[in-house]
Amino acid sequence: MAVDSKPTEISDYTHFIIIPLQIVGCWDWFQNPDKQYQIIINNIYLALVLFVLINFPTTLIVNLYTEWVNVMGSLEMLADGLPLLVAVAVVIYFALYKTELYELVDFMNGNFKFHSARGLTNMTMEQSYKSAKNFGFVYTACTLFSVTMYVMLPMIVHMWTKQPLQNWMYTDITQTPYIVMAFLYQCLAQAFVGLAVGQLGVFFAANAILLCGQLDLLCCSLRNARYTGLLQTGVQHKVLLQEYAGIVDDERHNYIYSEAEAKDSEYHYDAKVTSYFVDRRSEFDIYSAEFDEATAEALRECARVCQVVATYKDKFEDFVSPLLVLRVVQVTLYLCTLLYAASVKFELTTVEYLAAVALDIFVYCYFGNQIILQASRVSTAAYQCAWPAMGVRPRRLLLNILLANKRPVAVRAGRFLPMDLHTFVVIIKTSFSYYTLLDKINN
Repeated sequence: MAVDSKPTEISDYTHFIIIPLQIVGCWDWFQNPDKQYQIIINNIYLALVLFVLINFPTTLIVNLYTEWVNVMGSLEMLADGLPLLVAVAVVIYFALYKTELYELVDFMNGNFKFHSARGLTNMTMEQSYKSAKNFGFVYTACTLFSVTMYVMLPMIVHMWTKQPLQNWMYTDITQTPYIVMAFLYQCLAQAFVGLAVGQLGVFFAANAILLCGQLDLLCCSLRNARYTGLLQTGVQHKVLLQEYAGIVDDERHNYIYSEAEAKDSEYHYDAKVTSYFVDRRSEFDIYSAEFDEATAEALRECARVCQVVATYKDKFEDFVSPLLVLRVVQVTLYLCTLLYAASVKFELTTVEYLAAVALDIFVYCYFGNQIILQASRVSTAAYQCAWPAMGVRPRRLLLNILLANKRPVAVRAGRFLPMDLHTFVVIIKTSFSYYTLLDKINN
């Protein structure tokens, strides 16, 4: 039997997001601490992060109170406070629900399969894991770059024009020592704000990509169910592939992040194949009832993977749903105020903020849409699994899988607003409607 070399198995699918979450206080430096000093360090660091984050909007509120004229005149400053409040809410939410966060990650690492069922075509989670990791690195780097530019540009303008840092700290600072202190504080505060808001997007996108990867693996295993039954009964892979090579065409363009290969595998899910037959079968009848029991077992294993996917999706939705509502409301209002600010006084920085905020919410809607798209392909995979060759018992199991996947799978904000591309369009349209309302009020 020709086999591929074993891919590098992954014990932790989300390890790349832990350090950024730890920096912003959303993940304990000592997970499940058992010593007193570990608990103290976790709590002190979280208190430090919250102090820096809460002090920032507090300064803004004091400035609003002392310089308040009317809502329209202070609209830009009010808009500046939205990301700050969201950052505080995100850190507090992660701090309150760290147990659920750890359970979510542990469920993925303990229940997600790395290899597909052994069939005519086989795949692993390696490509989806790499996609999630690469996205996490790129998005985090972009967040830190935007934070750096936000901090440095006002400093450069101040050094060039000698104007006070009004749009930066909302205080008149003219003496050098205080400017240096304000600069260092701004760097720390903006880094926390950027990581808190940005890493929520990374967390959502990474989990969505990995969930899609598991759905890819489920579709591949389900599509190969009959062939898995034949292979598990001793039929040679190369003989079976010669007869049914058309499966490669059936699978084309049906996966998002993974890619199935028409090669034999030495793994059936994550268990190494140890059943070698003395007389490998080169002749078979795919319609024979002798393969029905093995096919039924292959379908039962697919149903278990399907249950794992559904359970993880529910746990993931329960955890992120309140934060998604917060982000949708914040982005809608922020886009509205940025549009109004751009119409009153056109500035390139405002246009850049508009693009950045729209891209930020697009990340949630795009990857949420990917989950919906790939989950809808499970039924197609079931239809393509050579069901006409199965007996009555495997067909009944297949029908149960189809019925279990009848309802659309979507991650919802507040359990009512699906995160998909249609929602992205709705957010943009709603923001523009609010902008036109503000413009009419101002005129």
